[in-house]
Amino acid sequence: MKYFEEIKKALKQKGAKGDITKDTLFKSLGLDSLDLMDLVVELEEKLGFTIPDDELPGIQTIGQLEKIIENLKK
Repeated sequence: MKYFEEIKKALKQKGAKGDITKDTLFKSLGLDSLDLMDLVVELEEKLGFTIPDDELPGIQTIGQLEKIIENLKK
């Protein structure tokens, strides 16, 4: 599955605009830690995974989130 596309789609639904790449910082899209948590919960429910709470603070880019999802889905 293309997790990057799912993340990008969820971000656009939340109003993110502009060029979204794997290197895009969530902060540059105007998302704070609460917004990121909401995004992660939405993706967890849709894709069937759970990110440990201690990993959330370290997620800065879309690529980092994608990699965590890929590792959890193996």
